[in-house]
Amino acid sequence: MSNCKVIICEGLIGAGKTSLARELGAALGPETLVLIEPDEKDGRNPYLADYYADPSRWSLSMQTHLLATRYQMQLGAQYHVMSGRGHAVIDRSFYGDTCFAHLQVKQDIMTAREFDTYSHLYRAMTAHVLLPSVCLRVLASSAICARRIQKRMERETGRKCEGAISIGYLQALEVEIDHMVSILRSQGVVVLDVPWGAERDTVETREETVRDLADRIRSLRIGEQFLDAHRRVL
Repeated sequence: MSNCKVIICEGLIGAGKTSLARELGAALGPETLVLIEPDEKDGRNPYLADYYADPSRWSLSMQTHLLATRYQMQLGAQYHVMSGRGHAVIDRSFYGDTCFAHLQVKQDIMTAREFDTYSHLYRAMTAHVLLPSVCLRVLASSAICARRIQKRMERETGRKCEGAISIGYLQALEVEIDHMVSILRSQGVVVLDVPWGAERDTVETREETVRDLADRIRSLRIGEQFLDAHRRVL
């Protein structure tokens, strides 16, 4: 049976998930499918700028759009892996989307009624979504992430609206991500912590870490994949 794996990258905004996903995909080989989180560029997230301008108005619309997009990404990754084509690496997953929705409710940006609608959609979608093989927990402090956000705002047109992201928001998001990752771990997902601080700010400083991570992922044997396809938690 194929030892291909679905690998998700989870971490703060600005933690370096996209760089890790792309570089890990390259290290795992040309058959690896790499799926990148949608941003505002080229209309991939048409709600992002509106959300940052008026969060309460656009919260549910944006999270529903992102949930549907990540659902499609997850299904694409599953098909790629289950058909034996190669590994799949996802920059922020279907599961990671829930961190933002939970946080928006706690911060009174999304109403409880709106969250119920989001939850109904999420639960319906989980009938078709399998747990990933590996979750990479990308670790970088909120201060480092804030600095990276500022730098990429200056060079990427699809990121200008991220100036509204505060250190406090990143710290609160970290709590939600930690909780989500702990649940995945309890459900049998292999979780690997990946320190990705200031010393990982260039391709050259990341190269050895990425290569070692790719080797470690290749060597993992993830249970009985056929029977694990039936695994569900309500």
